[in-house]
Amino acid sequence: MRSGARSLLRRGARRARTAARVLVRGLPPAPTAVALPAAKRSTDPMPGRWVRLTHGPARGAGLPERRGLDPAEAAAVDAGWLLVDAYERISTHAAKHVFGHEQEAWDAYARDTIELLKSPEGRQMVDIEESRVNRLRYRRTMDFAMKGDRVFDVGFGRGYLAAQLIKGREVARYHGIDIIDTWVEESYRLLETNGLADADIRLEAGDLFALTAEKIAATDANLVICCEVLEHVDDAELALRILADALPGGADLLFSVPLHGRLEHVWGHVSVFDVARLKGMLAGAGLFAHHVQPLANTWTLVVASRSPEPSARVRDADRRPDVDASAPLVRARHFVDVPQAGFVPARGGEVTVEPQQGSWVTCRSTGGGVRFPVAGIESLRLGLGYTECADLERLDVVAYAGTTRVTSWSFKPSERLPAEGKRAVWLRAGEASRGFVPAPYGAMLDVDAVEVRPRLGAGGSATFELRAAYLP
Repeated sequence: MRSGARSLLRRGARRARTAARVLVRGLPPAPTAVALPAAKRSTDPMPGRWVRLTHGPARGAGLPERRGLDPAEAAAVDAGWLLVDAYERISTHAAKHVFGHEQEAWDAYARDTIELLKSPEGRQMVDIEESRVNRLRYRRTMDFAMKGDRVFDVGFGRGYLAAQLIKGREVARYHGIDIIDTWVEESYRLLETNGLADADIRLEAGDLFALTAEKIAATDANLVICCEVLEHVDDAELALRILADALPGGADLLFSVPLHGRLEHVWGHVSVFDVARLKGMLAGAGLFAHHVQPLANTWTLVVASRSPEPSARVRDADRRPDVDASAPLVRARHFVDVPQAGFVPARGGEVTVEPQQGSWVTCRSTGGGVRFPVAGIESLRLGLGYTECADLERLDVVAYAGTTRVTSWSFKPSERLPAEGKRAVWLRAGEASRGFVPAPYGAMLDVDAVEVRPRLGAGGSATFELRAAYLP
């Protein structure tokens, strides 16, 4: 190729760094229309901020899930899928709150055990390629590579992972392909700058869709890596089948894709992956998952092979130190019972309160509510007994901080209330329970009093039994 044409192609490749690392053949197929279920009224004060709305087709339409033969490994894989599913069903913002303490432990592990590389210009890498989340992705990929491994990497990018595998894991041989040919020269410069020029490494331009078993077998690879590639291609299912068909006997495949709902701002990503799709892809490719893990609230990492036997690679993989990453959910762990003397008529109400056996009180109301003190609320537990409630139109439970209304829960009786007996209701901020609908809420730990208010028809009355306990 003429030097001018090669220079032009290289400049074009640099402008397309967010494009696919493997050849995309044609445009993505038109999505199949899916009939969405009728929208339901949400009781979430901020729908979609915490829990993602899901509109997928009915489950059970895919291929049967493939499980390995070892029960312990299969259980760990099931737990990994469930954890990925949890990440994907809650928002990115919510996942930071729910899994943040565990993520901090993983970040510390990556920070303490992986060295930043130097750029071809000799500067320490602190850019996006070795950002906090990328360093963890490199670290976990390294954890599954063993000393002496022969690696075949599909989509080596700018060579950061290659350098870390050679430097930090002492892999014996590394062969990488990438669709962007200019990254070959750039990666070799990176390796030379970091003192790895003499490593047994070969990089070349190559296309995932042109891979064959013979191509990989010629490198004697026992570990095939394909990280952050499948989301760039128009047919990820076909791409994974090609990787599986080319996988040498006894070799493992490690791949990663963005978690559903992450990295959707990247224009080079042409599709998304949820747990159902990944399981279907593995089954369609004849692969068994041996390890599944969400990474950095950003990616799903999978180690798989064509064998159902347990993976020695997964068994022997490095893990982060055994530090206690658990964070307490509550400041107190014991419920506090409200004493009978704590139940008093609310201001401006017409109600009498009479003590009964145990911690119960009987409330007779012609329009007033009952008030009792608390010291903040993590959880509120009410015992309710309906005796004379024919005139009851609504029952409100309202939490106050001083004179400020913090939140409430409301119950509208159905056509038939329990004629006898009692029921227990637990109430948490923003959560519904046994017919009680929540309102938006504020600082629950500032709550110092709760009122139970019956809303009655004109001239009506109600008698009900009540007891309460709370988690401060």
